[in-house]
Amino acid sequence: MKSVLITGANRGLGFAMAESFYQKGYRVYTVVRNDEAKAIIHQHFPESFVLIADVTDTDYQTRLQEFLADKKLDVVINNAGSGGNRGVRTDLCTPEHLMTEFSSHCVGALSTVQGTLASLKHAEHPVVVNISSRRGSLHMQSQGEAKQIRIALSYRIAKAAQNMLSLCMADDLETDGIKVIVIHPGALLTDMAPPDADLTPKESAKRLLNLLESNAFSSREFISLATRDRLPW
Repeated sequence: MKSVLITGANRGLGFAMAESFYQKGYRVYTVVRNDEAKAIIHQHFPESFVLIADVTDTDYQTRLQEFLADKKLDVVINNAGSGGNRGVRTDLCTPEHLMTEFSSHCVGALSTVQGTLASLKHAEHPVVVNISSRRGSLHMQSQGEAKQIRIALSYRIAKAAQNMLSLCMADDLETDGIKVIVIHPGALLTDMAPPDADLTPKESAKRLLNLLESNAFSSREFISLATRDRLPW
């Protein structure tokens, strides 16, 4: 049986991914922040395994290792994070915004991978999936594609940093046979949907599962689930 660990799995895209992998027959491990979220997961996926933790906590990596107890993981999906539209201009962005977003999108992703490395090494074709955003693309930003858009600077900066982290991890983990890919899930139809949103979280999750099952990707790729194209870094 294949297995997957998903952070931030109790709502939105995270929940949709947990549902897709669970229905496909994967052993599903999730990381959520509180008892209420754990109850949601167990209600819908009764045979899943849940760790209550904040991915930014200093003891998270150790707790994650203890939770997994060296069990095999085929896929690790870094989905936990924060976002929004606070600080959408240079004069409105604060150091606190930057530190919060960096902690969740970068520190949390790094800690998750560190806490799952032993489990990933037990798999035949392990993959780390970092859920990023088109707004983390330096190339697209440099082309003016985000001008006048009401998305927090801190979010865009943190996603760009997470993309660099992904490439660094891809280099380091290659000798262990672990692929690292970055995913733009598409403009999703959620409560905070952008004006061009046209993809449900459920459809996005299904496309990710199909991509992973097909193994039609290489490490270091930045992939859009909306268009199935490779995005520029």
